[in-house]
Amino acid sequence: MISRKSVVSLLLLASLFCIRPGACETGVTDKEILLGVSNVQSGSNEFYGKQTTIGFKALMDAVNEKGGINGRKIRVITEDDRYEPDGAISCFQKLVSQGVFGIGGIVGSTCLARYLPMAMNFKVPVAGYYAGPIFAGEPVKRYCFTARASYRDEVKAQVDHLWNDLHIRRIAVIYQNDPFGADLLEGVKQELQKYGSEVVAAGSYTRNQNNIAEAVEAVKKADPEAVILAAVYNPCAQVVKLAKETKWNPIFVINSGSGVDVFITEAGANAEGIILSEVAPPPSRIDLPLIKAYLSALKQYYPKEKPNFVSLRGYIDGLIFIEGLKHTGKDLTRDKFVDALEKIHHEDVGLGKGMALNYSPTDHLGFHNVFWGVIRNGEVVSFSDWKKLGLKKKEI
Repeated sequence: MISRKSVVSLLLLASLFCIRPGACETGVTDKEILLGVSNVQSGSNEFYGKQTTIGFKALMDAVNEKGGINGRKIRVITEDDRYEPDGAISCFQKLVSQGVFGIGGIVGSTCLARYLPMAMNFKVPVAGYYAGPIFAGEPVKRYCFTARASYRDEVKAQVDHLWNDLHIRRIAVIYQNDPFGADLLEGVKQELQKYGSEVVAAGSYTRNQNNIAEAVEAVKKADPEAVILAAVYNPCAQVVKLAKETKWNPIFVINSGSGVDVFITEAGANAEGIILSEVAPPPSRIDLPLIKAYLSALKQYYPKEKPNFVSLRGYIDGLIFIEGLKHTGKDLTRDKFVDALEKIHHEDVGLGKGMALNYSPTDHLGFHNVFWGVIRNGEVVSFSDWKKLGLKKKEI
């Protein structure tokens, strides 16, 4: 016979995985789906986390106002991982203990490296990452999805356009000395090998210390025609400022991890002419249905917030959950949710040509293409034809 103490323990354990008796899945009731957002909400990088969360919640608010998904409203709870690996572990554990169905809005490669194994271990869907390291998609992890091209996709395209359209041959990299920067550096190296070439110089700085002077000096000595910055916004801004001060004029290229919104603010006039790749279009692209929906939701639910790439990407992260929930139907479980996502093929979500949402059992990235922009007068101006940029080594 099972003791009363054992029965109580079993019931307490079961409560971690079921919101109510008879519920079909953890975090799911007849009227509600509970989701968690876990990212950096404090410290020097809080802009990324807070804006990602705003975009994510804006979509959920808009969906709830229309009645939710299959009769269920979506409730979101947030935890602050402080952009630290230990914080990621404690936040995941706390959200699981609170009975979330899934977790989204994750920021940072280093933190992501902690979230993904835990998602697999606990079989909790984790969907939507700001970062795009190679391990996010390779190998494919059943419970882990995102909606962005990888960093490797980005730098491959950057190198191809620099090489083929601008006829640049001397390419260098300044990178953050962590998984984020190392992943981008490796991607550049691999793509240059395809052309029988190699990085002419690579300089690194320490994460969260932003000591870029030595990296700039080391790369500058190699006289590159173009420099790919595998760095976040503050170091990127410092690099271009120092370049201007020393009359060093290569073509600089930044990526989706650089935080272009804050980069423009910190770099000021020094940002002029910088090329960037992004995994979302500029919020000014009101010709795209998804952008119009994002702007409408932001204005209604967060009227004091200005549109930016980060909150837009948080909105797109939330879209993974919405599309998965729609396709799963009323009988919602985590495994059925994952199965439903893997069956989404070439779905038009309002991001334009080449940006249909596409998953499969062998691909959980969702998108592989990127958007191109160049900074003009403090704004990101979209472009598609690199040959028409007219950029040369000494013109920036």
